[in-house]
Amino acid sequence: MSDYRYRHFTLRTLLHDLRFPAGSPAPGEPFPDFDLPTTDGGRARKADLVGQRPLFVVAASFT
Repeated sequence: MSDYRYRHFTLRTLLHDLRFPAGSPAPGEPFPDFDLPTTDGGRARKADLVGQRPLFVVAASFT
């Protein structure tokens, strides 16, 4: 049994997963507030990051 969501990973699968779900922010809209745990036990907050330097956020899972 596989832990992966898809039996075969294809370009079509990738493009399907990259669609924005209904109700999510569209490209160019303000990013919502967030407060997330980091791998070193700290916190990552929008207020601590936005405006300090360019910020590129990617949140995705293909499995």
